[in-house]
This record gives sequence, structure tokens and C-alpha cells, in this order.
Amino acid sequence: MMDPLTHAVRPFKWRRSRKPLSLEVRSTYQILIGTLLFLAISSTGTYLYMNSRGPAKGYELKQLQIDYESLQSDLRKLDRSVVEAQSFIHLEESEILQEMEVTEDQDLSYLEESGFAQNSKTSSMTDD
Repeated sequence: MMDPLTHAVRPFKWRRSRKPLSLEVRSTYQILIGTLLFLAISSTGTYLYMNSRGPAKGYELKQLQIDYESLQSDLRKLDRSVVEAQSFIHLEESEILQEMEVTEDQDLSYLEESGFAQNSKTSSMTDD
């Protein structure tokens, strides 16, 4: 049997693969610098993206306002056309008015029962 005090002790497995402290510090330093660079680049990219969205939205809003004003102008023109079409100036050009007969006598009376205007001479003749 071997004496445990004189027996050579094998180093642990993790101790064998360990690098010198200066190499570990250097690799940790490189990882830290890489992480900081990644965070700085991603933060800058996010900041620029967010700031570029504002003017893009403003441009889109301005275009929508221009379209709205154009449509409002078209609506006012159409409303004006409708009012002109319904005005008395164009009423004389109506086919219904062209078919109506002009009365010779201006003495008209209003009959409340029928709701029609009649010549006063015709109404006096029917009253007899």
C-alpha cells in the first residue's frame, strides 16, 4: 500500500485548464469592451430611428392636411353647383314650367278647402 503522505497528488481538472491571470483579465476586458460597443451602437441606432419617425409622421400629416383642404375645396364647388342648380335662375328653364299656362287675369283668390288658387271671376261664378 501506498503512503498517502508520499503519494503524488494530481491537480484537479479545472486547475489544469486555467490560464494565467493576465490572460483572463485581457479576455474579460475584451468581452466588456465588446458589450459596451454593442450597447452604444444599438442605443444610437434606436435613438436615430425614433427621431427619424417624427419628421416622417409630420410629413404624412402635412400631406393629409393638403388632401383634406383639396377635398374641402371640391365640396364647396359642388355645394355651389347644387345651389345654382336649385336657384330661380335655372327654374325658368325647367320643362314643367314651360308646360304651364300663363293666366290673363291677376285677380286670384285662395280657397281654403281645396288649397288651390283660383281666378276670382271663376270663384264668384261658382258661388252664384
